[in-house]
Amino acid sequence: MATYRKGFKKTTPEQRLLQVIVGIIITVFVIVAAAFIYDLAVGTREYTDFTSLTKYETILTQVDAEDVQLQDYVVYFYSNTCVACESVKNKSLRLANRINKDSEMVFFANTDAMTDTETQKDLFLDAILEPTLYTPTIIVIANGQFEELVVGADEVVALLKLIDSGTYAPFND
Repeated sequence: MATYRKGFKKTTPEQRLLQVIVGIIITVFVIVAAAFIYDLAVGTREYTDFTSLTKYETILTQVDAEDVQLQDYVVYFYSNTCVACESVKNKSLRLANRINKDSEMVFFANTDAMTDTETQKDLFLDAILEPTLYTPTIIVIANGQFEELVVGADEVVALLKLIDSGTYAPFND
C-alpha cells in the first residue's frame, strides 16, 4: 500500500466502501439500541396506573382532593375482553398520561369491574341518553355537565388527541 509524503496511507475504493458500510451498521445499531433503551425507560402502562372508577353513580360527579366537583374531565370505558380496547390501549394510555400531566382529567372505568351495575347502570345510561354501553367509549363532562359520548377505537383516540392538543372546544369555553 502506498503512502503520502506526510505518512498517511492511501485508501483504496474497496477500503472506503468497507468503512462506509461499517459506519452505517454502527449507526443503525446505535439507533436500535436507543429505541430499546427508550422503550425500557418509558415502560408499558396499564389501565390500573390511572384513577379507576368502580361505581356508575360517581361517574358524572367526580371531585378533586378538596371535594370540589371537577368541571372538565373524561371517563374512558373499557373491558378486559374488548378487542378494540386492546388495539388502541397503548395509544390511549400514552395520550391519557400526557393529558393528566398538569391535572387529572382522564379517568378509567372497567365495565367488568363496576360494583353497582345492578342498581345504578340503568340510571347512568338514562343520564347519558344511551340504551347500552359499548367499549371503548369516552364520556365527556364539560363545565360540570355531560357533554358528549364517543364510541369506537378510532374515535376515542381522535378525541384524546384533540384534548391533548388543547383544541377540544368544550374544554376551551
